Amino acid sequence: MHPRHIPIYSSLLIGLSPLALKSAEIRVTGLAPGQQKEIIDKLTPRLDFVTRREPSPWRADDAAFFLKRILVRAGHAEATVDWSLPGGQIIQLTARPGIRYVYGEINTNELGPLTQEELRSYFLQPVVESEIVKEDEAPYIPKFTALGAQNVDNYLKSQGYWSSSVTVVSEQYDRQQKDVDITLRINPGPVHILAVPSFQGAKSEDIQAHLADIKPYLGKTANTENITKVRTAVEEYYRKKGFHFAKLTMSSKHRADSVRLTFTIDRGLRYKVEDIRIAGNKKTKTKRIRRFFDDLKGEYYDAQHSDEILRKALSTGAFRRVTVTPVPQPDAMLDLEINVEEAKAKSIRSYLGLGTFEGGIAGLSYTDLNFNGELLRFNARGELSGRGFLGETSLTEPFFLGEPLSLTVRAFTLQRLYDAYDKFETGGEISLTWSPKREYSTRLYLGGSYVTTSSSDLTPLELGPDDYVHTKLGIIQSIDFRDNTTLPSEGFHGQAKLETGTVAGDSTTSYVLANIDTSYRIRQGERNHFIASFSTGAIRPGDSADLPIDLRLFSGGADSVRSFDEREMGPRSFSNDPLGGEAYWNASLEYVRDIREPIRGVVFFDMGQVYSDISSWGFNNPSYAVGLGMRIDLPIGPIRLEYGHNLNRKDGEPAGTLHFAIGATF
Repeated sequence: MHPRHIPIYSSLLIGLSPLALKSAEIRVTGLAPGQQKEIIDKLTPRLDFVTRREPSPWRADDAAFFLKRILVRAGHAEATVDWSLPGGQIIQLTARPGIRYVYGEINTNELGPLTQEELRSYFLQPVVESEIVKEDEAPYIPKFTALGAQNVDNYLKSQGYWSSSVTVVSEQYDRQQKDVDITLRINPGPVHILAVPSFQGAKSEDIQAHLADIKPYLGKTANTENITKVRTAVEEYYRKKGFHFAKLTMSSKHRADSVRLTFTIDRGLRYKVEDIRIAGNKKTKTKRIRRFFDDLKGEYYDAQHSDEILRKALSTGAFRRVTVTPVPQPDAMLDLEINVEEAKAKSIRSYLGLGTFEGGIAGLSYTDLNFNGELLRFNARGELSGRGFLGETSLTEPFFLGEPLSLTVRAFTLQRLYDAYDKFETGGEISLTWSPKREYSTRLYLGGSYVTTSSSDLTPLELGPDDYVHTKLGIIQSIDFRDNTTLPSEGFHGQAKLETGTVAGDSTTSYVLANIDTSYRIRQGERNHFIASFSTGAIRPGDSADLPIDLRLFSGGADSVRSFDEREMGPRSFSNDPLGGEAYWNASLEYVRDIREPIRGVVFFDMGQVYSDISSWGFNNPSYAVGLGMRIDLPIGPIRLEYGHNLNRKDGEPAGTLHFAIGATF
């Protein structure tokens, strides 16, 4: 190599640390000071067999070979290493590493289904994973060029291009840039589709069932994903039918433009569940675990159903791990061995917060996910804020009647200090919540409470009944397709509520209440998303004069029209306090941009109105607001700061309102 391409290197004398005490001493020269330690650390373990013996030409040649190999793997593709035996116990290695190259551009005659970014990523994947480096720092190692081309070819085949070929055309060294540009020739060939599979050893009724199960994939691209789904569907069929120990192998034959799978099947015996054995539980009562699995006894073993039950048990939160092991028994029977590892069920949580409406907030809660070893969920909570206090306890049976149906009994005491009136309420509620899937839930509830209200500003007519018993029966239907329930950025969420109730005090009246809340989020690129939301509600009392103020509908605030304070929009009293109404609606459009994690900026437009009488409900005479805000998502809790400006300010209304909230959990 020309001397001008060789950096300034220092000489290094090594006995290779502890190896200096042994027969041979190895001396290395020519390594740059910055790379000495890294290279020698890699070289030392490989030369133990050399330094244990007397120096010899073949041992010196081995040492030079290993040093060159390490230099090449570091990106010195043109490295040379010479050896000599100057005398005594010394082996002299002289290294000429030359330029350290990295991979440069990855070019091709045809991208086919690949993007340029995918081509580079899949080509560099072998060297990146082997050498644990970033893509832009991947050292040029000749053997990884062929491996990279093979990896690109494997990816094409996994996408259904089973006759593809990828070859290396050239490797261009750039001594100025110190990189090597690679040119590949890619011939993707046609995309293959899945042909009708062959089932060897299967019963005719099984074959018909298989064809029905895999019909959605036939004629589709024969990529790895679809092939895996076909195999999984065939395997799950036998597991679900009770042939838990069925033997199944799959092979494939590639034709010009199709792939034909062949399954060889020996379904074996069909097993029924004979007994269920529970182990590992220390606090949880065995009968409470067994109830999840009891309906499997005497039935053909369905592994898929068993997995669903296992997930139910895990969802209680009382277990860290649950495993189900089928154990074959004579006469085509099997026992299920259920082994559980219990989790920490009890926890105490405290939290603090601050908001423009609530003021300061402090709370403490206690939760036991395995109350009395019965797998019941017990919760007790106390919260104090600038608006009053809340104390509540609840007990939940998460799988009532063995179904995805939770039964909750709750008792509470509540005090609220609003601007226009104060309220004290104590009561209880029993509810059933059905959640067949994560996205859907239905809640049916029955509640009763004793309520008192008072006000120094409102007239008795404006306040309504101030000492009464409130009973209610309602249903809430929820749909949630958001990507994240805590910090969503896309997806639909909707909730509808229908409630009927009575108020019994000095006089008695009944009512029917309905409201709908919806929102839809759509992401645009990596940093932007839009939110559109709409909510509306109405209450029809038997007698408006007998409807307590606390049952009227209020709007305005951080989650509705943000140019108003919380609950401040709509009809006012003679003392200019909010009175609420019998109907309302709100609509909002937001643009949210990720500025820099965890900071987001928001621009919004809100509109809505509250109507004192349900007959006035409509989209007439709304209030409009436009505003800006910032949201910061921190591990200790979210921070939200927004200002809404009133676009059509009416007499007595604010020009705008600032909303701020921060919360922390410990």
